[in-house]
Amino acid sequence: MFEIRTARSEDKEPIRRIYISAVGPRARWDEVYWDQLVHAGGFLVALTEGQVIGFGGIDVNATEQLKWLYLLPQHQRTGVGSELLQRLEGIGWEAGLASLRLHSAPGAVEFYRRHGYRIVEEAEQLEHDHEGVEMVKRSAVT
Repeated sequence: MFEIRTARSEDKEPIRRIYISAVGPRARWDEVYWDQLVHAGGFLVALTEGQVIGFGGIDVNATEQLKWLYLLPQHQRTGVGSELLQRLEGIGWEAGLASLRLHSAPGAVEFYRRHGYRIVEEAEQLEHDHEGVEMVKRSAVT
């Protein structure tokens, strides 16, 4: 069983550990930006037995709104990631966004496809300094 809630300041260290373990040495962490998203309600955590097992973030003012979605490996493929994604999407749709854009790790492309995302055409892609695939999902409300 798991719980999803808005992140709090005390969640910062477990989130940072999960992020660094997933991304590795190229991980960059902007404290000010993180704090802004926490205060705006755009950062969610997944917990089990009181321990942070994953997190996700959305910035409704950014070009690529979905910023993070990471889970500890032993909690992947359990529905936690799907629930986190749906909650983040809800924040975006409630903010009035017509579409949600993200930059997926190559290994997560199928996860996002299953949730209605499509790969962005090359001519519409933004530049990135790391490997990945740009994806977008349009709102069901027109």
